[in-house]
Amino acid sequence: MPDHLRSLARGKPINSLAELIWNALDADATQVDVLVEDNHLGTPVDIWITDNGEGIDFAEAAHAFGNLGGSWKKAQARSVRSDKRLHGRDGKGRFKAFAIGNRAVWETTYRKDEALLQYRISAAGHDLSNFSIGTPRPATRSHTGTVVKIDQIEESLGIFSQGSSAVQQLSEHFAIYLRDYPDTRVTFRGDLVDPCVVQLKSTTVPLSPFVSEQGNRIEGALDVIEWTFSKKERKLCLCDSNGYMLHEIEAGVRPGSGYNFTAYLRSSYIAQLHEENVLSLEALNGDLSRLIDDARLKLRGYFRQRKAETARELVEEWKKEGIYPYSGDAQDSLEQARREVFDICAVNVNDYLDSFKAGTTKDRRFTLRMIRTAVDENPEALKKILSEILDLPRTKQNDLAELLDQTSLSSIIEASKTVSDRLKFIAGFQALIFQPESKSSLKERKELHRILERETWIFGEEYLLTSSDENLTTVLRKHLAKLRPAQRRREAKTDGVLRDNGSEGVIDLMLARELPQYGRTRKEYLVVELKRPSQKIDLTVKAQIESYALAVMKDERFDTKNTHWTFIAVSNEMTAEAAETVRQTDKPIGYFLTGTHYRVGLVTWAELLQATATRLEMFREKLDYVATTDQGVALLHDRYNAFLPDSFRSH
Repeated sequence: MPDHLRSLARGKPINSLAELIWNALDADATQVDVLVEDNHLGTPVDIWITDNGEGIDFAEAAHAFGNLGGSWKKAQARSVRSDKRLHGRDGKGRFKAFAIGNRAVWETTYRKDEALLQYRISAAGHDLSNFSIGTPRPATRSHTGTVVKIDQIEESLGIFSQGSSAVQQLSEHFAIYLRDYPDTRVTFRGDLVDPCVVQLKSTTVPLSPFVSEQGNRIEGALDVIEWTFSKKERKLCLCDSNGYMLHEIEAGVRPGSGYNFTAYLRSSYIAQLHEENVLSLEALNGDLSRLIDDARLKLRGYFRQRKAETARELVEEWKKEGIYPYSGDAQDSLEQARREVFDICAVNVNDYLDSFKAGTTKDRRFTLRMIRTAVDENPEALKKILSEILDLPRTKQNDLAELLDQTSLSSIIEASKTVSDRLKFIAGFQALIFQPESKSSLKERKELHRILERETWIFGEEYLLTSSDENLTTVLRKHLAKLRPAQRRREAKTDGVLRDNGSEGVIDLMLARELPQYGRTRKEYLVVELKRPSQKIDLTVKAQIESYALAVMKDERFDTKNTHWTFIAVSNEMTAEAAETVRQTDKPIGYFLTGTHYRVGLVTWAELLQATATRLEMFREKLDYVATTDQGVALLHDRYNAFLPDSFRSH
C-alpha cells in the first residue's frame, strides 16, 4: 500500500470518527447515528455510522472512491438539498474508517429517476488502493442515506466504550456546526451529541483585522465555549470561517482549574493555508502567528472578564452569609481598587483551597479578614503572589514544596532576581553602547569603565575583579602579593613594568580566578582593554593589547608557571584588517596570539554579549522572562545614573 494512503488511515480514533460524521453531514444528512457493538468483555468490535443523507450516486462512486483527492465537494461550497455549508474538499475522509478498523463497508442508498437504488462499497485496510464497488439494485430502505460498518478492530478502543467521554469530545468537534444548524442530530450509542447540554457558556469575540505581508486583508473571529465537564487539554482549534476544525494547537492560556474550555479560531485565511498544506507550520508564518497571538490576547482578556463576573457572584454569596469584610459602598477610588484586588485574591483562595470552602463560617470569616489586612498593606504584591502560586499545576506545587525543604524562599527569590536583573542589564547595556547618541558620547574611563567594573560577570561567572584602571606596575604588586604574600613587604621597591616603547601600560580591568590543583593553586587572569563604543578595534588597538601581553610575559616578576593570562580588547566594531587577524586556522577563533601560558585576542560587544546571554538562556527560559529595553534602561538609570552620558539620561 502506498505510504500516502497509509498515512491517511492513521489518527486518533475519535478524530477519525468525527471525519466520517462530517462526510455524512456533507451528504445533506440531518440525522447521524453511531452505534457500537461490544463483545462479552465490553470491548467495541463493530461500529455502524448511519445517516439519512443523499447517499452516494453510483455515477460518482468510481470517481469518489477510486481517486485520492477526487471529492465532489471541490466544485461546490454548499449542499444541494438544504444549502448547508460543506467541509471536506480533499476526498480523504473515507480513509479515516481504517484508522478504526481493518475493514469498512459502505451500504448506500441514493435516488435515481424517482427510484431508490442501493449498492455496496468495501475495502480492506491492507489494500487501500482497491475499493470494491458493487452493482446498484432496488433499495430495501425507504429513504436515501448511507450505513458505514467498520469491523476487524484490533486495538482496544476505550474511547468508544460505554460511559466514555466520546460524546463530550464529539461535542467539541461539532459545537459550531450544531449551533448553526440546530435541526441536525448526531447520536453516539443512543446519547445525543448536544453541545448545549455540556456547555456552560458560549461567546464569540471579534479579532482585529490586519493587512498581511502580501497586502491581503485577514479577518478572523474567536469562539470560546466553556464546558461543564473537566478537560485536561485547553485547545485552540484552527478552523475555516465556518468553524470546521483543521488543526489544533495549545491554547496558551491558563485561566485556572475552574475553567474548562475550547477556543475556535475561525478565518478563511486558515482554510487557505490548509489548502496549501502549510497550516501546521504556524511558527514559520508571520501572518498566521499574528492571527494566533491576537486570538490568545483576546482569550486572556475574555477570562479576565469571566473571573471578574465569578468574583461578583461569589462576593454576593459572602455578603448574604455575613462574612464579607467590607460593608457599604466604597468611599473613594482607592477604596474601590482595594476591594477589587481583595475580591480577586479571595476568589483564588476559594477556588484552590478546599479547606476554605469546607470550613466553618467563623473560619472563613477570619480568613477573609486576614486577606483584607494583607491587601490594605500591599495589594499589588499580594495579588501577584497569590495568582502565581495558586495557579501552579499540582506537580509544580510539589516541586516548590520540595525546594523549600532544601533552601529558603528568600534565596529562591534572590537567585531569580539576580538572573532577571542581569537580563535587564544586558538589554539596557546594549541600548547604551549601540544607540547612536550614547554610542558617540560615552566616555571610556569615566563612564563605561565605572559601570563594567561592577558587572564583571559579563566576562564570565568565574572571574572576580582584582584591578581596575591601574598601570601594570600596580597590577604587578597586587599579583605578586597574591602569589607570594611576603612580597608585600617589598611593594615600594618594585620597579615599573615597561612596554617596548618604554612607557608603563595602563590596563582597564583585570579579572582573576583560582583553580585548586594537586599540590598547588593555579590562577587565571583576564585583562580587558575597553574602548569607547565609537572607536573601532583596528591594528593600533591590536598592537596595544599585544604590547600589554608581551610586557607581562617577558617580565620575570609575573608568575607564568602557575598562572594563565588572557588579554582581550573590546569595542563595538572591528576593522576588516583587525578581524582578519583573529581568524587564523591554527588558533582559537577570536585570538591572534597564543602561547603556553597566555593568549591575546579581540572581540566585539555583540559577540561577548551574545555569549553572555547564551549562558543565561536556560535560566531565562525556566523563568519565562524576557527583559525589555525599557526595563534595562531603567535599571541603568537606577544603578549607574552618575556614569551615564547626558544623551542617555534623558532616554
